Order: sequence, then structure tokens, then C-alpha cells
Amino acid sequence: MVDWRRIRGDFPALRRRINGRRVVYLDSACMSLKPRQVIDAMNEYYEMYPACAGRSIHRFGEEASNAYHASRCKFADFLNANRPEECIWTRNATESLNIVASSVNLPRGSKIITTSLEHHSGLLPFVERAKRDGLRLEVINAQKDGTFDIEDWKGAIDHSTSLVSIVHSSNVTGTVAPIKEIAELAHDRGALIMSDDAQYAPHHPLDVQALDVDFSAISVHKMCGPTGMGVLYGKLEHLESMNMFLFGGDTVRDVRFENGKIVPEYLHPPEKFEAGLQNYAGAIGAGAAAEYLRSIGMHEIEKHERSLLESALKRLLKMGHVHILGTDDIGLKTGLVTFTVDSVPSAHDVATFLNDEFNIMVRSGWHCAGPFHYQIGVDPKMGTTRASFYLYNNINDVNAFLEGLATLIEASS
Repeated sequence: MVDWRRIRGDFPALRRRINGRRVVYLDSACMSLKPRQVIDAMNEYYEMYPACAGRSIHRFGEEASNAYHASRCKFADFLNANRPEECIWTRNATESLNIVASSVNLPRGSKIITTSLEHHSGLLPFVERAKRDGLRLEVINAQKDGTFDIEDWKGAIDHSTSLVSIVHSSNVTGTVAPIKEIAELAHDRGALIMSDDAQYAPHHPLDVQALDVDFSAISVHKMCGPTGMGVLYGKLEHLESMNMFLFGGDTVRDVRFENGKIVPEYLHPPEKFEAGLQNYAGAIGAGAAAEYLRSIGMHEIEKHERSLLESALKRLLKMGHVHILGTDDIGLKTGLVTFTVDSVPSAHDVATFLNDEFNIMVRSGWHCAGPFHYQIGVDPKMGTTRASFYLYNNINDVNAFLEGLATLIEASS
């Protein structure tokens, strides 16, 4: 039995009082709070061995190298990667997606498939790659409830398809895509599959081998880790064959003159994609975050969030003036709910009221997912409001959010 009250106590930010009122943080889909265990791991690096990993042979350098490598191993275990070398440190999921979009080898004239539900970071890199190299781009529309019809994928993925890129869990509707089925279709037709796991990885068990995805993009800041850290998972054979994204220090085995020319010999993954001085503290914090979540259990976190989501949805569905985006089937969702309030001019007004009056922190805007908002007829300029739950939230947070929203609706209608 998980002691969720004890878990909540791990997060210093939740101890704050603003104007005498406790904080209700419901914006974890944008940025999760950080537990003391992650903060301590990063502080230990800065205080005890703040040196370069993989470069210096002195004690500080050795300790930094060991911690840096250990964190990669922790993340590989978190994803069930086949080996640590398949996990590349990046700045965020956006960079991970851009590396694949820019560097994977795709035949000229072949087809990339993506969806209308993508985050801009999961869409635009492939739009630009298609324009750059004369590739075709096909967009599969999500259903209005944020789910996908597998028949659409069967019709779209053909033998001219070279890459499929899909968001595993939407940051707007919370819906979870049938990645394993889509991966099977892609591989049957000789295509690669890229999974955007920025929203999925923090909330569900993620087994990249069982799903058989070729690539996965993760934002560590959404899973209790530090900002400016991401992970690109890739099957080693694909990472080996990809073009390099950046060049410079720590990517080379040797650089020599031959017949008056400079001839570099580059390292294998992961160093191949990690040019220059790295964010060692961030990587160590990322490893600590992965270890922290695994110690609780991703299945337990998933169940906890779904219980909060179920309580919130039951009452939201009965509220007048509230319109929920996406399905209300909690079995198909991550722990978030996005909605509009027709008696309030814009989503920003909803978020401002909840913040100013009740210290309830939610997200408002178009959530970097303009195409889907246009698809379902919601003006992105008016935006939508999103409340997202995580392991440190409890039923009191849900109740405070719903009571604050009810107060706003009563005042505005």
C-alpha cells in the first residue's frame, strides 16, 4: 500500500502558503513538481564533485563520470531499454523529436505519417523534414473524442511509408493511442515508428521493448526531474545508422591529418549525439527521478491518478456550462481533463480566477496543439483550460478545484 500522504511530503513546493491558503497544483502536464530526492541528488553533484564527466581522470571527474553513467542506466531500466547506450540525453522531448526528424535516413519520395492530435513539437519537425527532402506528409485525423480508428491506420500505412510519428498520450484530451498495434502495422510495411512519450512516460509503465517502438521522446521535467533534460530512446541499430545532429567535443574517437585533409573518426551512440559539455547535474537528477518513480511503482501511480480523474470527471459532467474535450472513458486516458466554460469569455479568465481566488494552478491556452483545436471547432485564441493530476495530488485538490470552478460558473452565468 502506497502512503500517498508521505509521497506528497516529498515535494517542498507543496508546503508553501500563499495569502494563508495552501497551494493546489494541477499543471503537472506542463511541468511536474520536484521531490526532495531529485533536488538532493543534483545538489550533491554541485557541492561534492562538480567536474566534467568522461574527460578528467581525477577523483571529482571519476565520481561525475560514475554518476552520469549510473543515471543513464537508471533511465534505461525505467524504459526497459535493451541497453543504456540506447538512451541519449537531450534538452527535452522537443529536441529528441527534432533529432529523429532531422537525422534518420528516409528514402526520397517516401511518406511520413503523423496526426492532427500532435503537440507542435511532434508535428513541425516532420513538416520541415518533408519540405526539406521532398517527402510526402500524411496527417491522420483523430476522432473528436481524441481517440483513433485503427482502420484509418491500416489504410494509411503502406509500403511507401518510411516513418510514423504519433503522440502516445495527448496533452489535450489525455487519450492514449494504440501504439503497439500501430507499431506492428508500421513494421509489417517496413516503416519506422516514433512515439512521443512526453505525456505518457510520467504516468504509465513504459516498456519500449514490449511496444517495439523504434524511437521514443521523453521530457524529464514532466516526470519529477529537472528542467532542460530530455531523453531520446532509439533502437541501437537505428542510432548507429543515423546522421549526426551536432559535431564537436566528446563525439570523436580521433581527428587526424591525412594528405592535408582533416579526417575525424566519430564515436558510437550515445556519445555520437552528445556533443560538448553536458548537463551533468540534470542527467543525475533525471536518473534520480526515474529511480524515485520506480520505487513507488508506475502501476500504482497510474491507478492513483485515474481514481482522481474519475472523481473529477463525474462531477464535471454534471456541471452546467462545462464542455469536456475528449472521451470521458478513464480507461483510455491519462490523468488530465481539458474543458471550456461557455459562460466565461476565455480559458485564461478561468485560470486567472482559480489562481487569484483559490491558489488553484491550472493551464490555459491552446496547449501547443493548434491543429486539433481547429479540427474540433475551438478557437485557439480563446483556448481551453486543463487540470492535470499527478502522484502528489489528492482528493482534497480535486474538491478544491471543482468548488472553485463552481464558484466561477455561478458568478458568471
